[in-house]
Amino acid sequence: MGDRLVCLCNMVSEKEIEAALKKGARSTEDIQYLTRAGTSCGKCLMTIDQLVEEYELKAVVDPQQKLDL
Repeated sequence: MGDRLVCLCNMVSEKEIEAALKKGARSTEDIQYLTRAGTSCGKCLMTIDQLVEEYELKAVVDPQQKLDL
């Protein structure tokens, strides 16, 4: 993942989304909660969905892992 802005309304970058995923976010809703990305106009929601899906495909996820807030 690069450092491009994904959510222009809330100034959230790919790196911030990746950091949230590494903390345990597993859905777009988790990303919204942790970063506020996608909570204003919603134009970036498809991109966030794609980033979450790509991350999940690459990462081996422990099903017992909980969201680390």
